[in-house]
Amino acid sequence: MRWTQKILLFALGLALLALVIVYVMEFYYFNRTFGVGRLLGYGALTGVAIGAVLGWRLSRVVEDTVERIQVYVFCIVLAAIFTPLLAGLSNRLLSTHPVTKENVTFIEEKPYVSERFGVLKGENVKTTGYYLFFERQGKVYRIDNLHKMDTVLQRGDTFQIPVRKGFWGFSWVVGDR
Repeated sequence: MRWTQKILLFALGLALLALVIVYVMEFYYFNRTFGVGRLLGYGALTGVAIGAVLGWRLSRVVEDTVERIQVYVFCIVLAAIFTPLLAGLSNRLLSTHPVTKENVTFIEEKPYVSERFGVLKGENVKTTGYYLFFERQGKVYRIDNLHKMDTVLQRGDTFQIPVRKGFWGFSWVVGDR
């Protein structure tokens, strides 16, 4: 294997690792997006179509049938995995809509503890974040907040959340980071 091929493979490996890291960081926003299942589903379907076209284009170079199928499957699977990330990022980052306040109905706020390796018996634990449960347009949602709400609310109280409409039309709750 030549040095240029080794450098190219190393760069591709780093790019794939970077994409995985960005994916993990985007989970925070996925959990705050209304209708995220449809957004990610549309992204995956788009990825399948893009992967099929890319696989068709790249498989023309390969003569062996098994390798041709491998190229198709590789392109389709890789595109289907990473286009939902691009759909989420583009929905959020390309949005030109302003942040608006939306009235929702408070259900409850629960603290939670999230430790990477679990909690040992007898260990003092510190709250990691807060799950905020609310009702919006007849549906119950749960979002993850890093900070406790400033106001004390009772179940059924109406309060406002900052919402921003995305580029693809999927709104999300603006974060408290």
